[in-house]
Amino acid sequence: MNPIDILLAIEGVKRCKAEYFRCIDEQDWDALVANFTPDAETDMREAVEPHNPDLLSHDPKAFAQNNAYVLGGVKTAHFGYMPRIDVLSPTEAKAIWSMEDWLWTPEGHPVLPAGRMHGWGHYHDRYVKVGDRWLMSATRLTRIKLEYS
Repeated sequence: MNPIDILLAIEGVKRCKAEYFRCIDEQDWDALVANFTPDAETDMREAVEPHNPDLLSHDPKAFAQNNAYVLGGVKTAHFGYMPRIDVLSPTEAKAIWSMEDWLWTPEGHPVLPAGRMHGWGHYHDRYVKVGDRWLMSATRLTRIKLEYS
């Protein structure tokens, strides 16, 4: 690949991840699903405390439905920083993103404790180019720290 194609691939991957964060924060679950390949792996087992072995899926629709259930009524702000993106081929890439998220949960929420959660960690992603668009084929979130108040 020439340097321009590599830079275009990197920008396509960045756009896909930015859309992922936007969809979570705006609770746009259909658009979230559209950022994944149909069989994408989503692995959030290490994203919560205690770690939850049930948070591994190969169905982006189920991932979005779970997010809709857990985050319903919750205000969120997600940020991805300093990506290390490796373009593996014209149609494949991988990335590690530093991340930070904030959740503000109201009293009486059916899943999450009321109050504020602030977290830090890393996303480990794989991407494929489908047509003219980069999509996630896998994402795994690991946590460095979670704080509640």
